[in-house]
Amino acid sequence: MLIGNQIEKQLTIFDIAINSQVEKIGIMQELEQLSNQYLIDSHYKKITFGRTLTISQIAQSLMRFKKFPEYINKVYEILTKYYEIVESKIGGFDVIGIEKLDNCIRIYQPRKQYSIYCISMLDSEFYKYAKEE
Repeated sequence: MLIGNQIEKQLTIFDIAINSQVEKIGIMQELEQLSNQYLIDSHYKKITFGRTLTISQIAQSLMRFKKFPEYINKVYEILTKYYEIVESKIGGFDVIGIEKLDNCIRIYQPRKQYSIYCISMLDSEFYKYAKEE
């Protein structure tokens, strides 16, 4: 009986650890759900597979979708939950955050800045800078 109680306690501790882990990856789940609702990310993967395209070529191809403005706004809404909003005039090497431009989102992370037009363009390292909601 003592062994049963120990196992039960271990499972409880284990479950708590898993739940906190799941909460930390909430941003990835939200973005994945959004990606599944729109064809934009799958189109991005299709057009870039095995090719080298310029950012403007990628942008032009993705912006042909009628729902692109709606999609990029929803991506921005999700990212604002987890990252600070930054103005491009602030800049610096250690800035972490996002900025909404006309048809894209500007990503700021330490020693790196880049623009994205879809979720698939996010650097996987950027997720580690997310703040807890």
